[in-house]
Amino acid sequence: MKYLSNGILEISVSEMGAELQSLRRVASPREYLWQGDGTYWDRRSPILFPIVGKVWNNTLRIDEKTFTLTQHGFARDMPFSCDVEEDRHLSFSMLYTPSDDSTLWPHPFKLSIDYTLLRNVLTVAFTVYNLGQSPMLFQLGAHPGFNYPRYSPTDNIHGFLSFDASTPLHSTAIAPGGYADTKTFDIEIPQDGLLPLTNESFLCDTILESTGRIHRVTLHDKDGRPIITVKHAMPITAIWSPCGGQAPFVCIEPWHGCCDPVGFDLDIRHKPFVEQALPTSSWQTQYQIIVE
Repeated sequence: MKYLSNGILEISVSEMGAELQSLRRVASPREYLWQGDGTYWDRRSPILFPIVGKVWNNTLRIDEKTFTLTQHGFARDMPFSCDVEEDRHLSFSMLYTPSDDSTLWPHPFKLSIDYTLLRNVLTVAFTVYNLGQSPMLFQLGAHPGFNYPRYSPTDNIHGFLSFDASTPLHSTAIAPGGYADTKTFDIEIPQDGLLPLTNESFLCDTILESTGRIHRVTLHDKDGRPIITVKHAMPITAIWSPCGGQAPFVCIEPWHGCCDPVGFDLDIRHKPFVEQALPTSSWQTQYQIIVE
């Protein structure tokens, strides 16, 4: 485990999956990050790579070869090395080299995750290095979970979300098995801009906003006070809480990529929101967690 503090915020990050494990203010005992519990969800803030969501029948075709990939890819379950450990910065990396008979992934790559603290902001940056001689198509996403303050399962409202857009959220429906449906639905934003989170909010499984309009989401406590903001420039914002919403936390997830549509043809070139790193080049993105 690696630790980082700038005197205002403090975090811990595990070498397994380079996963954020804790986010606190130095002057407060409050833990902002969900701490993992198998009753609901045993992860905290996994990195989703080289896919996001589920591929159809756990199968993906790349360069005419078939590969088996489980939900959200394999990077979250791989050991990373900590390459840089400075006062306000941690850098982790994972090097992947496929074997000749690999059924997991065909491209060699290096994935770097950088955590930087500046005042009340944690920046999480991702760099994908394509170490091969052909273009690498992939997806990447973040999956941080945030605790509801003073959670009680009997509360009518556990908290609120606000957004940098006042028009309705437009979500892709999730079909059985965790795939993208052809159906969509809208979620109206109340006039005060605060969307209540209740025990019924996630009967839809996931709010999957893929119009690219949402780049800032703030979690408020049940009294409407802002707690945490996730800021990003990624094309998809996913919002999820397990058990239909009857869990003590909510995930605010910026994504480059999403789950396959029902009946997808398996070809990575046709995947929605796929990204590309050219041979011997790199691709970058980032998001921020702002402690309000």
